[in-house]
Amino acid sequence: MRILFALNAFRPLIDGVGVSIERQANALAERGHQIAILAPSNRFADTLDIYPNYQIYRLRAIPLPRRRQRVPLLIGRRVTRILRGFQPDVVVVNQPFLLSRVTWHAARTLGFPLVGITSMMPEWFLYNLPTLRPFAGIIDQGIWRLMARYYNQCDHVVAVTGTALDLLRQHDLVAPASVISNGVPLNLFHPRPRDCQLVERFQLPKKPTVLYAGRLDAEKCMSVWLQAAPLIRQQLDAHFVIGGEGSERAALERLARSLDVADSVSFVGFQSESVYPRLFSLADAFAITSPAELQSIVTLEAAASGLPIVAAQAGALPELVHDGVNGRLVPFGDPGALAAALLDILTGNALRTRMGEASRAIAASHDFCQTVDAYEAVYQEVAAIRRRVRQPALA
Repeated sequence: MRILFALNAFRPLIDGVGVSIERQANALAERGHQIAILAPSNRFADTLDIYPNYQIYRLRAIPLPRRRQRVPLLIGRRVTRILRGFQPDVVVVNQPFLLSRVTWHAARTLGFPLVGITSMMPEWFLYNLPTLRPFAGIIDQGIWRLMARYYNQCDHVVAVTGTALDLLRQHDLVAPASVISNGVPLNLFHPRPRDCQLVERFQLPKKPTVLYAGRLDAEKCMSVWLQAAPLIRQQLDAHFVIGGEGSERAALERLARSLDVADSVSFVGFQSESVYPRLFSLADAFAITSPAELQSIVTLEAAASGLPIVAAQAGALPELVHDGVNGRLVPFGDPGALAAALLDILTGNALRTRMGEASRAIAASHDFCQTVDAYEAVYQEVAAIRRRVRQPALA
């Protein structure tokens, strides 16, 4: 099959959607499928990047002020030409905005089969555009209805969790739909001994350690995560490792200094693909405070790495973190509850071991090989059905 993915962000900007699609694209290419990706360009020009397993059509884009994202401009005709030229059997879209929406519209016009993958929650807007917060209720309902209408015009919808599918159906999704996890490569993410090279590289002390890895943007609510650090240190000499980059990193570093825990927090930044899976070996527990996760790939990776997890009881995180089994769920925005849960895990060796083993078992049900099998089956089914007639539109 020829499969085209349309993304609003892709490398060098790293986010969960881009990571999951890149893994999927590589796996499908290894099975003999031809893969193309539409993504914003790093400059105001169209380019074509050729990689061993796929090609990337990058469309001219401008940067957002004070943000890492880039916004494509005047790309409708270019997207149409790419679709005509590549002739995909299936077009895969995610968000109902920007490049993904332009591609969705062009694919519908030309009659190419469409698969929509869920990838966002409305909270993203409320945290990254704080002027909208007074209208949170209206915006939340409006965006969910917008997404349901968008996905209803797809031939098939893939929700990455049952939570995501339930939310869309509550807002009138009627299109055929499946739940397919983003999945995790169990061969890359697995329990490991503490990586001595990384310990030396990052100059980490030999102390109980809590890890977060991922984007450091507003919707991740990492200020709550950091506010738990001094509360933990009142009872336990612990250390904290934060991996990743984002618009909030500088503010978080200032917060660590103001909380007088800067010496106990290591910001290790973005890590290469060869180093990143080893990062989880540095920790005794993983913590995530984001309220806006439709699944959370990094939480899957932490589970596969055999870590107990403390997570906000929000979004789809309870599907991965089973309270009292492989970790703890705590009220969103409560650093005291977060600290108490982490202290229980960090000071309880038997509890930590049991929860880590349970995390690995939960992750096993999200084996990435199963994810690729499921996506491949959906794409083949959609390509075979083709509810729209293509030939007149392509003439």
